[in-house]
Amino acid sequence: METDLLFADDDQPPPPEDGAEPWIVLIADDDPEVHAVTRLALGGLRYKGRRLSLVSALSAGEAAAILRCTPNAAIILLDVVMETDDAGLRLVRTIREDLNNHAIRIILRTGQPGQAPEEDVVLAYDINDYKSKAELTAKKLFTSVVAALRAYADIVALETNRRGLQQIIQSTDRLFELRCMQQFAAGVLTQLSVFLRVKPDAILCAQRGAAGRPLPDGAFYVLAGAGCYAEAAGQTAAPTGAVIPPALAGRITEAFRSRRSHYGANETTLFIRVPDGHEVAAWIHTDRPLDEVDRGLVEVFASKIALSFANVSLYERLREANETLEARVAERTRALEAANAKLERLATVDPLTAVWNRRHFLDLAAAELGRAHRHGRRLSVILLDLDNFKAVNDGHGHAAGDEALRTAVVRAREALRTSDQIARFGGEEFVALLPETDLAGARIVAERVRAAIAGSPVVTDGRAIPITASLGVAEWNASEPSIELTLRRADAALYEAKLAGRDRVCVADEPKAPGHP
Repeated sequence: METDLLFADDDQPPPPEDGAEPWIVLIADDDPEVHAVTRLALGGLRYKGRRLSLVSALSAGEAAAILRCTPNAAIILLDVVMETDDAGLRLVRTIREDLNNHAIRIILRTGQPGQAPEEDVVLAYDINDYKSKAELTAKKLFTSVVAALRAYADIVALETNRRGLQQIIQSTDRLFELRCMQQFAAGVLTQLSVFLRVKPDAILCAQRGAAGRPLPDGAFYVLAGAGCYAEAAGQTAAPTGAVIPPALAGRITEAFRSRRSHYGANETTLFIRVPDGHEVAAWIHTDRPLDEVDRGLVEVFASKIALSFANVSLYERLREANETLEARVAERTRALEAANAKLERLATVDPLTAVWNRRHFLDLAAAELGRAHRHGRRLSVILLDLDNFKAVNDGHGHAAGDEALRTAVVRAREALRTSDQIARFGGEEFVALLPETDLAGARIVAERVRAAIAGSPVVTDGRAIPITASLGVAEWNASEPSIELTLRRADAALYEAKLAGRDRVCVADEPKAPGHP
């Protein structure tokens, strides 16, 4: 039985925040003018009734020292270049790893974006925002700071709820040990019977049903029963029902109606108003009328029960709130990871053919060229163009053209080696990078790719469409500072293959036979 459903929260207005401690914002920058401008832009900002306390540091070392003494700082506006070119980035590592501070929001500001590219920094460092000083107007700074404060407040609230939950769990009070509402309700009846020194024939009721459902007029929900009423626990009772005797049901109903306790000759009905605004009623058989002293003690005991009810209800609400917050954090984390993975894929992969795109290929080629240059290795490229793509696309439709491209890529990948990289270079043109491969080896691979593509027609919508490809091959030489020059020679070879009748391989700078144009 869930307490939070029986004693749901009422909407309460937020407490006044006048006099609340300020949000601490650390400005870490070696340019005093940046500090002055930032203070001018943020000096009047108030969020949730709290002003900002702006703390300045002119170096990463000074900022680290301040953070060690100020673990409750909400935001750091961090410059990249200070004592060293990467002082700010090093400080990010210090904050997250050495200081183990994952709550503070880090807004990276740099006047030299080229020195710390945004994509590289966001992926490699645990920061929350990246801004160029040139584009960071007062309005944008205001927006970034408010968004960061909102996130920081949510994180702090989550941690506060966790700590509160742990404090409740550590409670050693006898009633608090019964953290399940059903067990707690049964414990209340047991303690009440012991207190009054009577046999435990008793019942405890609430005006809300299981799962917080509203009940018909005059009905109530039995939280717990003891003795001859033990079987009534968990059921809904009414004055005319069969769950409990009508006379007893009438006593409970009257207590809820009058909001007063009733003392009879051999029974007591306690009306208990819980501090959170909800109401419960306990009935117990006493065997005797209670005198004034007993009644006074029972009222005190009832007030303690009310406080216990409120704390157990709070415990279960906090537990649910904590679970909900953790679930939301996990859900948002998964969504963010999925979004980042999707963005990374879109930035590197051609969506139609699922091979690398031009931009990512050039990055891979530059890295491979660097290795080839350092270690004296061979490196070749193949440019591939689907000969009849335009005819397929115009004559059979875009779907057939797309299928021809996908099929050509699949066949090319099967013919290439595992170490080779293939990418879509644009339109129907593809490029393959062949590490540690000389011109002769590249020609063999290119012939294998050409044969694989032309091996069988593409079947789409029941039609068999033949496809062929022309290929140009070139080997990188040490005089070429970039792969683009090698690609130009491969493109010239590809053009030669087209002129020679298509469906063939031509090699750049290959000696011509006598009489060859």
